[in-house]
Amino acid sequence: GWQVCVTCGQLFTGQMMMGLAEVWWSAVKGFDGKNEERQRAGFVIASVLGQLGRYAECEAMCRELRAGQRRMPGPDSVTAMNTEHSLGNALFAQDKFVEAEVVYREVLPKQRDQLGAENPDTLTTLMSLGNVFVVQGKYDDALAAFKNVRTVQERV
Repeated sequence: GWQVCVTCGQLFTGQMMMGLAEVWWSAVKGFDGKNEERQRAGFVIASVLGQLGRYAECEAMCRELRAGQRRMPGPDSVTAMNTEHSLGNALFAQDKFVEAEVVYREVLPKQRDQLGAENPDTLTTLMSLGNVFVVQGKYDDALAAFKNVRTVQERV
């Protein structure tokens, strides 16, 4: 894909990946908010912003993308679910734990229904929800989430 150097085969990271993502975004940001390529490019921007610790910008991009995704017909795409999870991560990183919990709780059933309970993305969201519970002092809920993940991991 575009995020791999054709010369050496290494993944672009940091500012180089951000630069490439910005070029892609500039080519598609004028498209309708429901456009799938625009959604993918925006998700990449949001992901890189999160990796760079620019959580407020990541949150803003995720919210913009979600607005377009919610207008799309049919079930949420994988990109839409990943965007929701990234929003939760950005909120968590900014100590907005109540909001992060709401987002993780919204995306988790969608992931279970569409990806399956054993899918790594589903398990990652469940772990993230458990982490939110820990910082909120909801230890019984956190333990239940972590046990659920462990049970699935042992089965797989």
